Amino acid sequence: MQSANSASPVTILGSSPVMHKLYENLQVIAKAQGPVLIIGETGTGKELVARNLHTASDRAQAPFLAVNCAGIPQELLESEFFGHTAGAFTGANKARKGLFIEANGGTLLLDEIGEMPLALQAKLLRALQDGYIRPVGMDTEEQVDVRILAATHRDLKEKVAKGEFREDLYYRLETFTLQLPPLRDRGSDKLLLARQLLTEMARDQQSKVEGFSKEAELLLERYDYPGNVRELQNLLEAALAFCDGKHIQAWHLPERLRQQQLSPQQDERPSSLQIENQLLRGNKLPTLEELQQRYVQLVLDETQGNKRRAAALLGIGRRTLYRWLDEAK
Repeated sequence: MQSANSASPVTILGSSPVMHKLYENLQVIAKAQGPVLIIGETGTGKELVARNLHTASDRAQAPFLAVNCAGIPQELLESEFFGHTAGAFTGANKARKGLFIEANGGTLLLDEIGEMPLALQAKLLRALQDGYIRPVGMDTEEQVDVRILAATHRDLKEKVAKGEFREDLYYRLETFTLQLPPLRDRGSDKLLLARQLLTEMARDQQSKVEGFSKEAELLLERYDYPGNVRELQNLLEAALAFCDGKHIQAWHLPERLRQQQLSPQQDERPSSLQIENQLLRGNKLPTLEELQQRYVQLVLDETQGNKRRAAALLGIGRRTLYRWLDEAK
């Protein structure tokens, strides 16, 4: 379990359209009180988003607690969540407050909510609906005021269909939903994140490393990061350890990144300069409409015509993309 009582802001880096949309939604949802379902692949920063929701809310001065539902033995989960009285079960030598009591007035993040057993899901639903919990071994209920954030990398709808997750709990949790994009769909955010993370790591380790070589930046920009931001952090930590100069070179990066040089398809991806030239071609500045049309076409070229992925990169729905394409004809 992790906790935080500070209301200091937590930075989420990113300037891509999909991240701008996430920021906008986060600010609106933070001011509400209902549960939030945070969905994203492993390593996309679900807990970071949860902390931002807390610090931007009117609960910012109250506790923020995070617990991984998959990291606690099932037989201890109910006690962990709701607490217990002394003697409630073997080994319960003294009474213990549960997470709901400790987070009272604040925010509780339930990470890996999809791993929660069905029996506990029913009690969680009761707490969400009525605001009452019953510690193990106690005859009476206690009232709590906790905002629940639930995070998962799984498809909860699929788990509902299989009978592995309560349908009523699912619809209660998805009062608000935040879908986190994988790093591979965040375009220029890759280098932005890499530079910022390297700066922070070098400062913390008192390293003289100042940045990346051009070739290293190109490799970092091309890579798809199946492990998302967490993978980027780990490979930068290793590169920093091996670098004895001021700039991380291509050979400091893992082989899986360097192998991209062998792929003709990867080499055909446009550089930042090529993108700028394509958007600003001609002797005069384009209108906003022209700029939008060129950028949409650039993204479609990048995704090889895949409109679903193009819409995700642009941070819009597919219907909006189709409308834009029709208007451009």
